[in-house]
Amino acid sequence: MGLCIIGQEKSESNIKLLEEAKKVFGSVFFVPINSIRIGLTDKFSIFYRTTDLFKFKAVLPRISRSYHSYAYQLLSLFPPDTFMPIKPISFLLSQERFFLLTVLRKRGIPTLNLHLSRSTKAVEKVIENKEIYPVIIRTPEKKTGIVVKNKTEAKTVIDALTHLKKNILIEEVVKNMISVYVADPYVLASVKKKAKDIDIVFGEGEMKNQKINIETEQLALDAARAVEAQIARIDIFPGETPKIVNIDLNPDLIKPSKVTGINLTQKIIEAVAENYREHQKKPLLMKFLEDARSVVKDVLKGKQLL
Repeated sequence: MGLCIIGQEKSESNIKLLEEAKKVFGSVFFVPINSIRIGLTDKFSIFYRTTDLFKFKAVLPRISRSYHSYAYQLLSLFPPDTFMPIKPISFLLSQERFFLLTVLRKRGIPTLNLHLSRSTKAVEKVIENKEIYPVIIRTPEKKTGIVVKNKTEAKTVIDALTHLKKNILIEEVVKNMISVYVADPYVLASVKKKAKDIDIVFGEGEMKNQKINIETEQLALDAARAVEAQIARIDIFPGETPKIVNIDLNPDLIKPSKVTGINLTQKIIEAVAENYREHQKKPLLMKFLEDARSVVKDVLKGKQLL
């Protein structure tokens, strides 16, 4: 039973995953994504140096958001019966955060409130509403945002971004956030992240172990399944109605392991191995039907956000 881990670098999390995988899988191979060669000649090929990656029947992607478009193209070329705990479509759906939350909303998953625009004029009615403040304004490609407390401040920031021809995100301020680490069908751990500054979504924050109720666990699993990912960190804004803030398919696993006392890399590899064994048991016909449905769903998701 062999496993190929595709990542950008041998980070501490990836090294730990590699070590844990060697305890469970017969052979384990780490491949830097920047060193992969894709061929489109008389047939598809994916090579790392002289190694044909198609020989691996299980692939664990560890790929950050900036590479998600490439990840979708790369992983989609593997044979249909290749086991992947994070599907190619997962990367396409989560590449851009507004699109991700739109998809989740369409699938009945509660999410943070956001507005996307290209100009001040387009969001005039939004920023006139005094009840929305404070809000954070950022561009989709940037993690950092600017907190504004009134219409005048909002208009100044949006005017500047409009001049730079940038898309504009206006979103609720999240002061406290729960990050839930899942490896389907398991909820492995959860931490509470409290802001050192007002923007906690992408800020460092203070991380503490956090117990969550079964409803929040189910929300995290539902969100991961909605983007066809077995492994993910699901960020949730707690409250009377918990809301999904973000999904990270390539989270750091070291700090939350220390905070919770749970070896997340070990638990993830155990879940990957368990799901891979279940995958191998499926009859070939069932796999074929699932793959056919997956292709149709990929097309529909891309066009209609189903």
